[in-house]
Amino acid sequence: MNFDEDKILYQNFINGDMKSFENLIMKYKSNVLYFIFKYVKNIDISEDIFQDVVLYILSHKEVYKFEYSFKSFFYLIAKSRALNYLRNQKSVANIDFNGIVVAEEKLLEDIVFEKEKNKKIKQVLCKLDENYRLVIYFTILEKLSYEETAKIMDKSISQIKNLVHRARIKLRKLLIDERMIEMKENKVIKLFIMFIVIVLISSGIVYAVIKNNEKKQGKAKITPTFTSKLSEFDTNKVWVGTFNLAWNDLINDVIGGPIEFEDGYSELANELNKQTFKEKELSKDSYFKIHGESSFELKEKIENEIKNKFNETSKILDKVEWGNPNSYTLYCMLKKEFNFLEPFPTLENETFGNSSETVEYFGIIPSTPKEASVNIEVLFYNSSEEFAIKLKTKEKEEVILYRTKENDITFEECYQKLNENAEKYSGEKEFGKEDILKIPYINISEEINYDELCGRMIKGTDWYINQAIQTIDFELNNYGGSVKSEALVEILKSASEINRRFCFIDEFVLFLKEEDKHQPYFALKVDNTKVLVKD
Repeated sequence: MNFDEDKILYQNFINGDMKSFENLIMKYKSNVLYFIFKYVKNIDISEDIFQDVVLYILSHKEVYKFEYSFKSFFYLIAKSRALNYLRNQKSVANIDFNGIVVAEEKLLEDIVFEKEKNKKIKQVLCKLDENYRLVIYFTILEKLSYEETAKIMDKSISQIKNLVHRARIKLRKLLIDERMIEMKENKVIKLFIMFIVIVLISSGIVYAVIKNNEKKQGKAKITPTFTSKLSEFDTNKVWVGTFNLAWNDLINDVIGGPIEFEDGYSELANELNKQTFKEKELSKDSYFKIHGESSFELKEKIENEIKNKFNETSKILDKVEWGNPNSYTLYCMLKKEFNFLEPFPTLENETFGNSSETVEYFGIIPSTPKEASVNIEVLFYNSSEEFAIKLKTKEKEEVILYRTKENDITFEECYQKLNENAEKYSGEKEFGKEDILKIPYINISEEINYDELCGRMIKGTDWYINQAIQTIDFELNNYGGSVKSEALVEILKSASEINRRFCFIDEFVLFLKEEDKHQPYFALKVDNTKVLVKD
């Protein structure tokens, strides 16, 4: 595929040549339509979303950056619009595993696998993490580069490389566990890989990884650092400092220095190592953190502490290998609730951004009571596209809302710019009688395991990171709001040091030699079950 040709066409489009734009869109229309269909499972809706994508590109022609391919850009916008559609649905349909069956699938199924194995493959793929399915789809089927895949999935290139590596290992292990790969002849393996790719597409499970909480409005991507960039596209992002606190303890109390990995550089670990957020930014009554060997006593202590301090239970503690003497756990919970000085009136529902769906709002307009104006401090008002306010609460928490269209900056840079604008502003700081305030209700409930950090040996130690989990629950309404977040890092002793499993359950080589001789007199490569004794 000639990506340079795409860039020429796009440059012609920027210069006013609409025919070039039409040629570029038609070049990918069928594939992108099918890509959208795998999300929404409705051809009419897919067509509507596709048109929405085209209109977005037409009206935001400057958004595309020429350092990566137009194809990956096109897919990225399509993914964003499809997910927006799903988020705005009141309910999400269950995954349909029958999907669209293409002729190649049936052919391969008849040649290689009976019906029962076809069913098992789909079950195996369902067990794969969402990110593993995505990298299989983009790198194998779409043949996108790691860089392009990273753009679409909003990850670094090193993260994609690690995901591809771990996806293959995980898939192989699952297939072995299910006794799906006993034959190793090259032809069969090639057919098997092709079959997996086809099943991935036809069953719809590449993108039908909609979590139970997907139906909640306000779904957002968790980012682990305040220095993470805002998205260039319409993706909600959320950060809270709990994971930073757990990572700080890993650096300072356990490893004794910055975390580096034996297998190479990690952009995320490097950013976390800077310790840009520390516990001094929080009051002692708003968080709890602890670390130690993963004993059942530690688990009980965590459960008792968060119950007594926050009246909360944990979503993630059961994921730890409690009782394993070679496991070590670092844990943190943050909990805050805040109430406005006066509740805000509720307002009429209306749309948000480019969405056609209506959402709930609260605030103040000229026709509503003005008591809640005591909550509001105007930080600055530069234009209808750039302004900021601060909302006061009984608990002395500050809720700051900043309207800006800048995306190619970090949260940290965004906050710095907000403060700079506020310092320079000389206008009226009080909320006026004719002023209008509209704020949408927000509800977020998310969990993430930071894959880039997991399964990697920490340099200079015999530890590797088994899990790196964070949860975020956030709500904002006309009375106030709440934040709850958990973070957990579990590290394990290297498998080379403990719990070694010498299980020759896959291909291996056998030699026979006399004890005092240098060279074997017999060698055997076991590659399939033909030489093995069957049940």
